[in-house]
Amino acid sequence: MDRKQFLKVACGLGACGCATKLTGQPLVLEALEPPPAEEPRLRFARYQVAKLIGFMGVGLPAEACAGVIEQTGRECAKLTQLHARFKNDPEGYFAAGRTNWGTEFAWDKEKGVITVTVAEGPCGCPLVDAQRTPALWCNCSVGYQKESFETVFSRPVKARLLASKLGGSKRCVFEVTLC
Repeated sequence: MDRKQFLKVACGLGACGCATKLTGQPLVLEALEPPPAEEPRLRFARYQVAKLIGFMGVGLPAEACAGVIEQTGRECAKLTQLHARFKNDPEGYFAAGRTNWGTEFAWDKEKGVITVTVAEGPCGCPLVDAQRTPALWCNCSVGYQKESFETVFSRPVKARLLASKLGGSKRCVFEVTLC
């Protein structure tokens, strides 16, 4: 399996795959399951990502690590471009997220603050090894939220992680603030 195919499969299995259900159209990526012989490679990739994040967290400044990982999340969001369907339609984005993911959105329009609460269950990222991946990896989802909401609202946002599954919570919770 080449790199491009691996990324398509990986995103089709996790967070990107869940996000693409917003389009309401059949998803080709969902049909792409790695052949049984490839499963050890995916397990290895999860292990390696967990180790990489762990090494970064110990050896580099936390802010620098978080920034790099956020960029990874932005790239994941750009890969799917699902949020683009809801440009200038935040209510449509929220409705689709509730229906397709079970994600809850609370929007304080006056303050420009959106609280995003992800449904309970395992982490949706296909690169996560739930037993090994440090919570630092959750900054990837912060980047995903930033990229998505900046597109939906056509303006910059700030996003921060309030709780995460990898950090021990039952749900991931994000606070997104319109700038």
